[in-house]
Amino acid sequence: MFVDVVWEDRRCVLDRTLLDALCAAVESGEGKLLPVSLLVTDDARIRRVNREALGHDWETDVVTFDLAGGGDDSLVGEIVVSSEFAESTARELSGSVDAELLFYVCHGLLHLCGYDDADPDDRARMLDRQRDYLRKLGIAPPK
Repeated sequence: MFVDVVWEDRRCVLDRTLLDALCAAVESGEGKLLPVSLLVTDDARIRRVNREALGHDWETDVVTFDLAGGGDDSLVGEIVVSSEFAESTARELSGSVDAELLFYVCHGLLHLCGYDDADPDDRARMLDRQRDYLRKLGIAPPK
């Protein structure tokens, strides 16, 4: 369940009930407890986070921090997503900004569950899981 949600950038504000439903679906589907905080920000802030945490000097959709240290069924994490990035991507794909942002949040949750997207096969598996979770909530996933 989301412990805290901070909306620094309000261009896309998702319903808290929907966010908690997504987290609950991932918890149930992956067999993990995910007390997590979520920061929704803009491209400038997520670029700074990406640079400081990962050494990548560019905007991105989501950055995830596992704060628990691993080795436990109970994970604690922080997910940072850019609603500006979601808005831009949704416009390019003629999709829903809400679905795009939920897709990023789900991506972060799956990282906390141990998924990785470093190679093409792992990335495809992770994206399929993201789409499955959004469909379970009755939301058409991004293309």
